[in-house]
Amino acid sequence: MGEGIEREYRRRRVVPVVYLSMVAVTVVVGVSLLRMTTLGTTGWDLVTPAIWVAVGARMALEHWRARTSVTAQGVTARGPLRTRTRAWSEIYGIRVEGGKRGGSPRRPTYLYDTDGHRIRLFQVDEQQLADPIGEMADLSATAVRLGLMSSATRPELEGLIGRRARRRTALGRAVVGCLIVAVAAFVVFTWLVLTDRPTYTFPLLLGVPLLCLPVLFLVLDRLGETLAARR
Repeated sequence: MGEGIEREYRRRRVVPVVYLSMVAVTVVVGVSLLRMTTLGTTGWDLVTPAIWVAVGARMALEHWRARTSVTAQGVTARGPLRTRTRAWSEIYGIRVEGGKRGGSPRRPTYLYDTDGHRIRLFQVDEQQLADPIGEMADLSATAVRLGLMSSATRPELEGLIGRRARRRTALGRAVVGCLIVAVAAFVVFTWLVLTDRPTYTFPLLLGVPLLCLPVLFLVLDRLGETLAARR
């Protein structure tokens, strides 16, 4: 019954940017450790190399560990730290999303289950496949032909998927807005220091940006829902 459905997507092509990023992480961590050994160390001095080590470790795990396996029983997405499996009866659809931004060819692929949740399918993108859209279309068509998955559209589920997508967009834009506020707060902080005025360091540099995050998210979320209702 599973003829033509068994597939595995793993790293097959070298991605130069990953190796360059790993070299950059190694250099930054090495310089930080060298600085600590020559100038002494405090608790805060360990924060920067620890963050870079975590970033580098996740990048390496995603590049070498992550993969997606397809069998007649279902789809398994093996991520950097977590593995998730969905049986075909729990799968609503598989979609390649996003567009090319900043010259990057990467367009991630997601599995949507019958509860409207989405799962990233690792190594199913244009860095590893010549035509991920065509590959996923063929996989879905094969699953439908074998009776493993339905091709019927469910309006209520589409509405839930759209709602969650708009919330993710609102959150992403709120984070960007929060970062802009943080930069503005830092400029104000610098001006206060140069003019010998009270700086209010923690409320200005930490409190204001963090307070802006939920406010911006709520405003952008409501705006997104209003525009979606009009469409």
